[in-house]
Amino acid sequence: MRRLLDAGYRVVKMKIGGAPLDEDLRRIDAVVDGVLDGDGSRLAVDVNGRFDLDTALEYARALEPLGLFWYEEIGDPLDYALNAVVAESYQGAIATGENLFSMQDARNLLRYGGLRPDRDYIQIDPALSYGLTEYRRVLDTLDRHGWSSRRCIPHGGHQFSLHIAGGLHLGGNESYPGEFQPTGGFTDDAQVVDSRVSPGGLPGIGLEGKAEFYSVLRGLHA
Repeated sequence: MRRLLDAGYRVVKMKIGGAPLDEDLRRIDAVVDGVLDGDGSRLAVDVNGRFDLDTALEYARALEPLGLFWYEEIGDPLDYALNAVVAESYQGAIATGENLFSMQDARNLLRYGGLRPDRDYIQIDPALSYGLTEYRRVLDTLDRHGWSSRRCIPHGGHQFSLHIAGGLHLGGNESYPGEFQPTGGFTDDAQVVDSRVSPGGLPGIGLEGKAEFYSVLRGLHA
């Protein structure tokens, strides 16, 4: 977490749910108190869809006083009822949608998932949701339901989401420094300052700015 803060990020994320609740709370406290100066709003937690309803609610009660940035993918991505029940009792922000891929998926999430447009986040990944055209349909659906595009922070941490976030006025996009190489992450010369980064001026989505990936493309061409 300190390495990520040193790299220019203000908000960091950690996985939870792989350990008992008391151990997870100790892990969270270690980050919030030991790294983030007691500011829970700079920490997001991600369950990766593993909780049943009882566990989701138990964690929600324990997490709410911490004021976290978000509580992510709490249960099965298609268990809208679970998400809705948690949203009724959890006052903090919920993030979900990374495993939804179409306008119809987004519409069902809004209809049945209990998400609140004033605080929650939609994480649909444009690269996985049939590309830019379908993602625009998702945004149009959100708009009709009273959602701002600023409540969208795409999952994936790649150049495609970065350029779409800038072009469509989204709330940001996730970043995975050093992961999913050689395509993951931003260009080699990108600088993150206070959690902000420029898409740069390269053509397309800027993958040519990643030397390792560019060498792979050249090898395929040869």
